[in-house]
Amino acid sequence: MDVGALSHHGVLLPFMQQQSASSQQSQYGSWRGAGEVAVNRNAGSTTPYGHGSAEYAGYAGNTTNSAVPSRGGAVSNAHAHQSQHLSASGLATPQAMPQTAHVAAPTSNAEYEALQNQAHEAYRSGDFHRALQLCQSVYLVNANKTDVLLLIGAIYYQMGNYEQCIAFNDRCILLDPHMAEAHANLANALQQLGNFDMAVIYYQSALRLKASFTDAYNNMASALVQKGLIPQAVECYNAALQINPNLVDVHNNLGDLWRAQGQVGRQAAQQCYSEALRIDNTYAPAWRGLGDMFRENNEHSQAVTCYQEAVRLRASYADAYTGMGVSLKELKRKEEAEHCFAQVVRLRPHCALSLGNLAGVYYEQGKLNEAIQSYQEAIAREPNFPEAYNNLGNALREASRPDEAIACYTMCIQLQFARPQNAQMARALQANPQMAAMQQAQRLGVAYNNLGGILKMQGRAAEAIACYEHVALLQPDSPEAHANLASAYKDAARQDTAIASYRRALQLRPDFPEAFANLVHSLQCICEWQDRQTLFVRLEGEVRRELAADRLPPVQPFHAMAYPFSAELALKISAKYAEYCAVTAARMGVPKLPHPPARPLQVGQRLRIGYVSGDFGNHPLSHLMASVFGGHDRSRLEVFCYALSPSDGSEWRQRIEQEAEHFLDVSAWSVGDIAGKISSDEIQVAINLNGYTKGARNEIFALLPAPVQTSYMGFPATTGASFLPYLITDRVVAPDNCQHCYSEHLAYMPNCYFVNDYKAAHQDVLDEANLPTRTENGLPENRIIYACSNQLYKYDPETFNSWCNILKRVPDSVLWLLRFPPYGEPMIRQEAANRGLDPNRIIFTDVANKPVHIRRSGLGDVFLDTPLCNAHTTGCDVLWGGCPMITLPLERMASRVAASLCYATGLGHEMVVNSQQEYEEKAVELGLNHNKRLGLRQRLKDVRLSCPLFDTTQWVKDLETVYFKMWDIHCEGQGPRTFDV
Repeated sequence: MDVGALSHHGVLLPFMQQQSASSQQSQYGSWRGAGEVAVNRNAGSTTPYGHGSAEYAGYAGNTTNSAVPSRGGAVSNAHAHQSQHLSASGLATPQAMPQTAHVAAPTSNAEYEALQNQAHEAYRSGDFHRALQLCQSVYLVNANKTDVLLLIGAIYYQMGNYEQCIAFNDRCILLDPHMAEAHANLANALQQLGNFDMAVIYYQSALRLKASFTDAYNNMASALVQKGLIPQAVECYNAALQINPNLVDVHNNLGDLWRAQGQVGRQAAQQCYSEALRIDNTYAPAWRGLGDMFRENNEHSQAVTCYQEAVRLRASYADAYTGMGVSLKELKRKEEAEHCFAQVVRLRPHCALSLGNLAGVYYEQGKLNEAIQSYQEAIAREPNFPEAYNNLGNALREASRPDEAIACYTMCIQLQFARPQNAQMARALQANPQMAAMQQAQRLGVAYNNLGGILKMQGRAAEAIACYEHVALLQPDSPEAHANLASAYKDAARQDTAIASYRRALQLRPDFPEAFANLVHSLQCICEWQDRQTLFVRLEGEVRRELAADRLPPVQPFHAMAYPFSAELALKISAKYAEYCAVTAARMGVPKLPHPPARPLQVGQRLRIGYVSGDFGNHPLSHLMASVFGGHDRSRLEVFCYALSPSDGSEWRQRIEQEAEHFLDVSAWSVGDIAGKISSDEIQVAINLNGYTKGARNEIFALLPAPVQTSYMGFPATTGASFLPYLITDRVVAPDNCQHCYSEHLAYMPNCYFVNDYKAAHQDVLDEANLPTRTENGLPENRIIYACSNQLYKYDPETFNSWCNILKRVPDSVLWLLRFPPYGEPMIRQEAANRGLDPNRIIFTDVANKPVHIRRSGLGDVFLDTPLCNAHTTGCDVLWGGCPMITLPLERMASRVAASLCYATGLGHEMVVNSQQEYEEKAVELGLNHNKRLGLRQRLKDVRLSCPLFDTTQWVKDLETVYFKMWDIHCEGQGPRTFDV
């Protein structure tokens, strides 16, 4: 998506791109996109409406009052300033003529007139330096010839020396106050310096001297526009047309002015352009004007037709190429748009804005290296270019160069604070202070927003919050600002302030699906269940509406995993996100990647497998799989690990780096480069260990770097992705009657698919002398302890009803929960009180590091699982600690993992139930029947060293069998299929 920013004059403004939604789902609304860096529309003119160029007086013998009218230059964005050389009239006085190449002084009238004519022709041909050389000789003979002074002033105007232009025209006026052309040309130079008030005074003087001076009317209109005096500007244009109705440039300029007024002026603008073309249908600026009008009305096909005619008539018309590039980009004809913007760069090689436009279309096509280079070239040409720094930051972020991106966003912000207020900004502020301040705040807000986004991705929550707070202060009425701030609060576990900010966003914009979805998730995280059913009904409606409109749904797959959604809806959510990844990958422009040949392995040949993950470090995935990567049989498999996150220095990261045969940190690489590396390593089976979890880069797999690709472990649900045709699971998690929950072909492990490393990593738990006491953990020694250390977002009211019922039926019992997050504790206590249970019977404990957590996991008597989303890693923790659990498997994967864990101990029939009622009864029975409970606990402890659940060595062998089977199927050429090993 992209959002073009238009000024009130219709000229495309420099833009600042926003981060893509693929990297951060909390980036909302119009901020997802990028506009265009645009150049001044009118090549060769300096006003938004004038297309003439400053001319000098013609010749009629030695007279000074028969001048050809000025053809009006116009206004640049130069800073208004005052000359240091002032005459009595308050204007600049001519300095000494510059020393140029020698031209012999004339010795006769004939030579004098010949030099004048040569200077005239040099000016006409655009050789201004030669014209100035010739004028020097004439000027030295007679410094008071007004026609020569007027010519010198015009030359200086074209050379950009407006102070000297003013000085020589001022001298003309001193010599001949009635010379209208000198007044008009002086006014033109004043416009260039931003002194519009004085320019208007001198235009008025010219018109008093020469009432039929149409160019003075035309150019005075430009000055009035810059002052924000639109009705007076229209009067000037109309006055010129009353004098001469066939002035095509005036019709065109009036059309531009009407077009700048928006929809209300559209019809009048079209009439003006049409009249200009009726007079002269080869007048390219009118075709450009029509193109701009159609483009601004989103009629891009018609716009392109007009622009094409403009460039046919004027091959070097850079502004028409710019407009055509914008429309072609909107039409998704990005290669053609690139050609147009490249043509503008060829025509204006030193224009930073033109390079910015080209960089923008490179960025949108995924040509990150070209985009980065073009933005850097733009900055080299214009170091004070904050928008280019912002957009370069976006490209660097997409190229996985976050530190450089942060530096760019920071420089963008610094430049905006340091940027002096130029004449154009001052005029905008004077004309519409509220609008100007709002635009300035929006630009600064975009930079802070992008900086906050990348800091948030890096886990620098406090810095991200500071950035988003700036955005909210700059744009207090922006719902997106409050929603992004809420997301940062949420990441920092400040759910209370997150909820308040989401609610503020929804007050500002009630129809804001992303903010509403994140509000629901935040409420779920702290067990705020008031109106829960109503909220989920609305949320499901929002999701289905967005899906029906072919848009990315506001609920992310990882959140949907724990929601009371149907399997059908959860699959559609995942599939839409997979489609988004595929589209994002396709626009990167990465060529099709080669695969190793589909041939059966020869004797002694090893299968090459590649694990891709952002969780190699202090993360549950590494806690569970740390020994797997180095535990493969190296005589049969060659193992590669591609780390999407930099090292956190943890023991788990160090162990994996040391034990894996090949370990490569690709965290700073682009998606295309990572996929290319996997391909060049000739990986035969690539394993996605992230799915839709934090740090995932699923676009890598969408580029199909390996012939066989599978999802495993990180995301306990279907990915819905065609580029991940396999999911490794087991028969308990995904029985035949649940296969409709998955898009993938299922690779069934013989026991539990969920691996752990506890037998090797946590042997200390087997010796009870190493375990903490209940008292040390704030627990009663002589009461039945029902425990649940799942995060609070997995809870639901129905399950909590059962827990309260269980505690009421087992009087000497307490409920031990994890304070994760802390803001949920008062909610849970209130819910207990609402159900008639003493809140003091609920004991909360803080999150602990992994070894401490596992050692204390066996302190509970019975673990009460959460049905919607089970204990997965936590389930392994408690079972290894010798604490039995009660779990109720439902339909989807996340709700059945705990059952698979239980069955893999060999004691599943004693812990897995079939209904909510059986769940309660089983828990009460184990609480009241001490012998049965203690017997189950002892049997669980006894099987820890022998049951399949904790036999990691055999599990790795089974997994290797899965990989070999996948490769064998691939070599058969029949495509993926479901299988058991």
